[in-house]
Amino acid sequence: MKVLIVDDEPLLREGLIRKIAWETLGLQLAGEAGDGFEAMFQLANCQPDIVLTDVRMPGMDGLQFINSARVNFPRTKFVIISGFDEFEYVREALLYNVRDYLLKPIDKEKLHVLLEGICEELRKEQQEAADRSKLSELSELSDMIRQSNLQPLDFQLTHLISEQELRWDGIPTSLMQCTSFAGASVKIVYRNESSRFQENDEPLARFAIQNIIENTLAAEAGIQFLVFKHAYHSEEIVVFLGSQSQLDLQRLPETFNQTVEWIKQHLGLVISIGLGGIKPEMTQLRLSCMEARKVLQNRLLFGNGNVYTDIETTSSAAAAYPRIFVQAERGLSAMLEEGRHQEFLDYAGQLFRTLAETSGARYEQVEYLYTDIIHMLRKYAAKTATDLPNWNLGTPIASLDNLRSWKDIIDIIEQQLQRLSGMLNRGTDQSCDEIIESVKQYIEVHYSEELSLQWVGETYFIHPNYFSKRFKTVAGISFNDYLTKVRIERSKELLRTTTLKIARISQLVGYEDQNYFCNVFKKVTGTSPSVFRG
Repeated sequence: MKVLIVDDEPLLREGLIRKIAWETLGLQLAGEAGDGFEAMFQLANCQPDIVLTDVRMPGMDGLQFINSARVNFPRTKFVIISGFDEFEYVREALLYNVRDYLLKPIDKEKLHVLLEGICEELRKEQQEAADRSKLSELSELSDMIRQSNLQPLDFQLTHLISEQELRWDGIPTSLMQCTSFAGASVKIVYRNESSRFQENDEPLARFAIQNIIENTLAAEAGIQFLVFKHAYHSEEIVVFLGSQSQLDLQRLPETFNQTVEWIKQHLGLVISIGLGGIKPEMTQLRLSCMEARKVLQNRLLFGNGNVYTDIETTSSAAAAYPRIFVQAERGLSAMLEEGRHQEFLDYAGQLFRTLAETSGARYEQVEYLYTDIIHMLRKYAAKTATDLPNWNLGTPIASLDNLRSWKDIIDIIEQQLQRLSGMLNRGTDQSCDEIIESVKQYIEVHYSEELSLQWVGETYFIHPNYFSKRFKTVAGISFNDYLTKVRIERSKELLRTTTLKIARISQLVGYEDQNYFCNVFKKVTGTSPSVFRG
């Protein structure tokens, strides 16, 4: 990997070169430049992977150089070198997506750690590019992208498994002639540490997985199949399976397990597959697909990256109910009543852990347990007249849909307990007036952040409406007007003491829209920012 060093001081460039462990990091010096103009020439000539550049230089400074260079070299990693008195330059540089910055004098160890991290990023990006190149070799890339999007048949087949009305148009004759049928549901986890696909690559990733499943099933003797993308769930692929003889529920899971492992190893994607029960008629494929989706919910207990098969379960709700909770309910209620919230959380966590470690445990039991605990918390909140902000979990069972593990449930319970504790302790730990002073101090430093009454409520466990009324009484001004006042005062200071552009000042004080900032500034001060600067 190549490095370009840009600094108008030759001695500083030489010192920086000596501090880099070139051989250890696998780096080579691609070139040097004394200003932004020379750096632009060197950038085009040697095309470095990493650029270390000073901020203040004659002619074209570091920020202007980076802004121009990013147009034609978007993958190059830029690192700013600045002095302690150039903080405003650093803040502006970060808006250009600069990888990081170093303060003079350069610390050799910090420089090494930074470059090591950048090299790792570059290697990862190169690997992702290589993997995409391999995918494109499967067929013409344009054709792959076209096929990765939803087709009319995807909508038709999705309707087939989600509605009572049956239309068999588009089903291959070979599948319709089978005498044994089953449905499978494939769930894709796009976001994971090993994924080599970015967010806008999801359609391409789904097509690749569909293609691999089709190739795998094509190699299985005696199996007919149809694989399609679920039209309304971008993370789901559906499989229709058929055979002239009885489908083998021993062989199919083994085949799918091999597919799961291959996709994880070669694409860096995690998938889970649920296999529904075998049906004697095609008209029952919809039922088998529903069973596949249901059994796939067990991944909440046992994790993603597995194959789950349909298992007969009793229809009795009482039988599915975890008996351990019946015994624990009284103890949990007592812990809430006595304010022993950490014990409550630990006990609840142990209940879910016991379920996860119990042979034969089912997702339905997680639903029962989770629902009862959430209702217990809500009931206690109502009993104590506690007004919890953002207590909007919705239907408890529905809120489990996007969770990846039963451990995520503990995080939800802990979050609600923290809010409950904060509201109950509000009267003794921190009065509303103390919260107002804390908020004002925070605004003085963090005025550029997105601050709102909702943020106050979530951060300080206080009802936004109550805080708003009390703030105006104590401060003599509304919360929003106070925030505006602080931002405008800071912008006036920047206008007086720096040469930063008005658009940049607008962003630095919390306004992304320059026109909106100018309107607010004029409304508060009676003049425009440009006139104020003079």
